[in-house]
Amino acid sequence: MKFFYKYTQRIIIFFLLIGITVSSATILNSWAIHEEFTPTEEVPPIPSWIKKTTGWWAEGKVTEIEFLQGITYLINNRIIVITDLSTFESADSATESVDYRIPIWIKNNAGWWADGDIPDSAFVSGLQWLIKNGIMQVVVKNVSFIPIDDVKISGLVVGDKHDYVQIYSALFDTFVHPENYMIDDTDGQKKWVSPILGLNPYNMDRYNEIAMWHDDSQRAVVVFPLFTATAYANGGFYDYYAGKCDSCTTTTIKVPELLYTSSGNAIQAFDLLDYDVINDSILDQNPTILKKYDKVIILHNEYVTRAMFDAITSHPKVIYLYPNALYAEIDVNYKDNTITLIRGHDYPLEDPVSNGFDWEFDNTHPYEYDNECSKMELYTIVDPRSNVGVDIARQGANTHWMANCYPDIVFHAEDQGAYNLLKAIKGL
Repeated sequence: MKFFYKYTQRIIIFFLLIGITVSSATILNSWAIHEEFTPTEEVPPIPSWIKKTTGWWAEGKVTEIEFLQGITYLINNRIIVITDLSTFESADSATESVDYRIPIWIKNNAGWWADGDIPDSAFVSGLQWLIKNGIMQVVVKNVSFIPIDDVKISGLVVGDKHDYVQIYSALFDTFVHPENYMIDDTDGQKKWVSPILGLNPYNMDRYNEIAMWHDDSQRAVVVFPLFTATAYANGGFYDYYAGKCDSCTTTTIKVPELLYTSSGNAIQAFDLLDYDVINDSILDQNPTILKKYDKVIILHNEYVTRAMFDAITSHPKVIYLYPNALYAEIDVNYKDNTITLIRGHDYPLEDPVSNGFDWEFDNTHPYEYDNECSKMELYTIVDPRSNVGVDIARQGANTHWMANCYPDIVFHAEDQGAYNLLKAIKGL
């Protein structure tokens, strides 16, 4: 009985506060407010992560931005139905700070809902009313309100796309898993670990201009950096560099994850646009496979074998889209499913070298650490290795291109920038 009283009381207070917010000059009957706003129908199931995030926000453990991402998910999935989108601000006019956009008392109600003291239907109904009437202003940054079932994602993505929430839409729609993040030590902000990209059905005309599905004039392949992803994973080379593990110069090849270090955004974009994709292992075991292609696109392939290095650098048309490619030599044991660091990245200790292949075109410094790419460009090099065996009259005609920044963010955070880059790559 006591629980029922508390439960009912908090629902009444919730909607009473809504009434007070509407007009401070009007005295409203709490029971009338309750009767008017109490929903009679059940709402669709709300993912548990939204309630968890809401509870954290009520306790001050996450920012309003994280809370609003959950609200955005409810809107995108028609759990909160907003027919008039005029209450939403665009990314151009919205400020990064949303503190003033949410009445402080909503935190109390959010905490009650997270604790189970307010039913889902009441909380959703109340939020819907607040948003529609402009009292709670949700900033939706370029979100297209397209159901995720209508969005095509890369076949490289592991997991159910329905577990993701859309946070951005530029050239591609960007989705994140709400619980898959890390806290940046430099600024204390939450950073999404592995966003996924999707094709927006309204952008098909633009995709047709940069995709390979209508282009029979060339064959292009992208090499996914499986070995580099392994080197950065737990128990990999970077645990050795950090002094956490003396034996980690040999490590088991990991299931690839679409991370920043493994060019996760770029590989999704190319796969969605129908480029052929192979990984390091395929190339290492069959280096001649590159001869099938007119153009080879190298991503953050930092750790490669000698066979891979020779096959890539000898190809006539190569785009090194990420700095720090071909940086260190490794050996692969396919029987044990391991890679071993051989040379490069200041290894071995008795004879430290920067580039394991002594490659004169290594552009790691300073370009690897420019991840904003505000002045991105592709510049040309002429690698003499690509002229080996070529008729003397054609020597020098083979061209390789290199990027002057680390462009992973371009593929999800920029619209025109991503389009221009992909169009240039297709045309090279």
